[in-house]
Amino acid sequence: MVNKRKNLSDNEKQEIYEALLLRSVNGKLKRRTTTIVAHLFNINRCYVQAIWRTAKQCLVAGVPVDVSCKRKKNYGRKKVAIDLSRIATIPLNKRTTLRALAHELGVTRSTLHRCLKKGKIRRHSNTLKPYLRDDNKKARLQHCVAMLDGGTLRFIDMKNIIHTDEKWFNTTKKQRSSTCCPRKRIR
Repeated sequence: MVNKRKNLSDNEKQEIYEALLLRSVNGKLKRRTTTIVAHLFNINRCYVQAIWRTAKQCLVAGVPVDVSCKRKKNYGRKKVAIDLSRIATIPLNKRTTLRALAHELGVTRSTLHRCLKKGKIRRHSNTLKPYLRDDNKKARLQHCVAMLDGGTLRFIDMKNIIHTDEKWFNTTKKQRSSTCCPRKRIR
């Protein structure tokens, strides 16, 4: 199995060219030479053939053979700049999912997902835990006392009482999650 490397260093390309020159006769390669050299350097055959083509073009043009990389220093996909400080200004209900947050920021979901993986943003969940006020505590206690039989101090028979599950009627979620920027840790 031959590794498929996309970027070869200039030294590796020069070594490949010299290996091809050793195996050439009067500037022509023998059959299967590129395959042999590709196996020697553990690369794909098309890279070896591209290096040989470049060398032949240099010889035809009458310039010294240069098989080094012609790419400029700054090549490849450019990073998308995101102003992560805008996340704090977006309301919580508009940043519950990455899709909603991406829409508000005007970037793609994949860009936000990369930020999430790199740790630039993080998920945050907030559970609603309402505290009982004194009047709520009194109302609960009065309800419990009302269920006691006055003479025997036992609970009354509740076979004719229906209890409904309140969670179906709550309009708010018990736990909300949103995306936020992580705080800088002070060490």
